[in-house]
Amino acid sequence: MQLTPRDLEIFKLMAKTAILTTAQIQKSTFSGVAATTVLRRLRKLETEKYIQRVDGLPNHEVAWALTLKGSNIIGYANPKRHFHRLSLVHDVKLSDLRLKLEDCGVAHSWIPEHEIRSAMARKHGVRRMQSATVPDGIMGVSHKGVMESVAIELELHHKSQNRYKHIFQSYRWKENILAVWYLVPSKSLGKHLERLWLGVSGRPVPWFLWSEVDDVIQNGERSKIFYFDKTFELENLFKPKKLIVVPAHKDGFGVSTQYEEMSETKINLTPQDQKEKVDQAG
Repeated sequence: MQLTPRDLEIFKLMAKTAILTTAQIQKSTFSGVAATTVLRRLRKLETEKYIQRVDGLPNHEVAWALTLKGSNIIGYANPKRHFHRLSLVHDVKLSDLRLKLEDCGVAHSWIPEHEIRSAMARKHGVRRMQSATVPDGIMGVSHKGVMESVAIELELHHKSQNRYKHIFQSYRWKENILAVWYLVPSKSLGKHLERLWLGVSGRPVPWFLWSEVDDVIQNGERSKIFYFDKTFELENLFKPKKLIVVPAHKDGFGVSTQYEEMSETKINLTPQDQKEKVDQAG
């Protein structure tokens, strides 16, 4: 089988997102091509063991991921190979979120969870990783002309309060991230997490931000992002004019970049904003 430039683009896209549905691949790399043609090509790539089928999504939707053979073709050393059936909807939604944020210019680098875990396991050992809190991703953004790291948490279902308290406490001392950004299915869950954060964090940084995930996926830079009693459009908080990105992993929890011609954002958040909320909650 002779691989085409489009096949290589598919492999690179899968390396970025870990998992993609047929519909996501069609939208990203097969614009104007019939779904049956897309599926036929994906099945050929599967037969040649460049990609693997991932079953278990609702409505019998098919998802795909790179194999070691496919990742070797593009020189990617760390593909995600194992997927839990109960988290497939979450994983596919996270791919949608990442593609949208990168496409609209908000995310300028992204370290996915499985790469963060791999890096931390190499440094600290697998046993320590069993109790570590790892976000769904670390996103590089520009805030007021400075590159910052934001932890991404896609939260589609409620967890217990004790579980949230454990997660929030683990973020208290991560000084190399600007914010923790929760993407949630409803305003009620966002407000609930906001209240729990105030009761646990007790520190002005990192900031706690939240948005409705479907709003972000549909509206991108025009979507709403919430910071306690303040509401902004995403592009007014994280959006540079021009950026040259050179990502550097920093224990999986940092993004280092070179940049130029940064534009000042219109919103001026300060740690004092959150400190006042913490004091009120106390």
